[in-house]
Amino acid sequence: MTRTAPPPVDSAYTRRATTYVVTHYLLVYLGYYGVVSTLVVALTAASFNTAQIAALVVVFSLTNKIANIPLAPWLDRMPAAQSVLLGCSMAGVGFVSLRFSSGMTMTVLSLAFAGAGISINALATKQLAAAASDRIANHSTLFSLISMGVNIAAAVAAPVALFFVDREMHDQVLLAIAAIYVAAGVVAFLRRDTVRTRRTTKATSFRRYLDVLVEPGMRRFLLINSFYWIIYGQLFTVLAVYVSSTLGSPRLLGWLYTGNALLVVFLQLFVTRFANRVAKGRALTIVVLSYGLFAVSFLTPQLVPGYLGAVLFVVLFTIAEMMFVPSGDVLIVGLINPESRAVGYSLFAISTALGEALGSGAGVAAYRYLVDQGRGGWFWVAAAGLAVVFAVITQSLRGTSLAGK
Repeated sequence: MTRTAPPPVDSAYTRRATTYVVTHYLLVYLGYYGVVSTLVVALTAASFNTAQIAALVVVFSLTNKIANIPLAPWLDRMPAAQSVLLGCSMAGVGFVSLRFSSGMTMTVLSLAFAGAGISINALATKQLAAAASDRIANHSTLFSLISMGVNIAAAVAAPVALFFVDREMHDQVLLAIAAIYVAAGVVAFLRRDTVRTRRTTKATSFRRYLDVLVEPGMRRFLLINSFYWIIYGQLFTVLAVYVSSTLGSPRLLGWLYTGNALLVVFLQLFVTRFANRVAKGRALTIVVLSYGLFAVSFLTPQLVPGYLGAVLFVVLFTIAEMMFVPSGDVLIVGLINPESRAVGYSLFAISTALGEALGSGAGVAAYRYLVDQGRGGWFWVAAAGLAVVFAVITQSLRGTSLAGK
């Protein structure tokens, strides 16, 4: 695949484009985390039973993650800012509809419509970030700032939304979330000239998935990405079981997740710059080092029993996360043809979903089995070994089409 040389770096453009993209990420994730943190509470207040609530959560989770997959070839034919407006408007309408819905059918339709809008916006927002990075010298700084924005949203949105939900202001919260999405979409569209994206001239068909999949390095990167999400899945599953059940400290679990978000907010840029100095800017090397640090983090609950071990685990795990995230984004931006970014990021989302689902499910099953056998500590050793295997496999790709990345 041949690409033209990037245009000269413009510091004014860098500031405008970075502000544009990071602000949009911050706004939409304020809405997203406001929803996911209060959805179950709101559905319970609406008198749905446990089985219905579970089904509704599944509907929303699936649509907001995979609805863009069949749409990606068509989204590549639209300017990303237009897709953002479409997705955010759909999300806003869906949440307004949810506010006035009664009964299972209307609630399912409202959640599915909102979820599809969130999914479309997520894909288009990645296209905007990738297009912005095309004219920015330091890609990893942009993606680090995006990560910080997302974590600021996570740290702020959930407690604020829950504060109002606890006061039975469910309807107002839904309307506020709808307003955030619509405002984010309108602002991004009105300022669309800040970041211009390319549209494909190729025919719209599902064959484009295969075309992107056979791009040099793409399948290898999707494998590397799935490794990360297999590891990342343990943070919100096995750690939760370990702290709440094994240590008997469920009330302290929230502090660990808050710490995870705050570490990213305050240390992401420092970690990114340090990792780039150590690895001399080679993203693949940083990914290998992150897997090595993940391995060390998994050993801490075994070596340092009790809640202190869990704290050390989260600190080391979060540093490894901060190393991987911007580097992974740098890798995929360099692999996907700018005219096929919606399809490329859709494949990226599939790889992410498969890795997270496999990691979360297998991790909890393995941990519970070992605990029942009286050997729960061996889970952490096995997880560390798996992270080392991932590091070795990733390192072995240095001589392939990912070499020099």
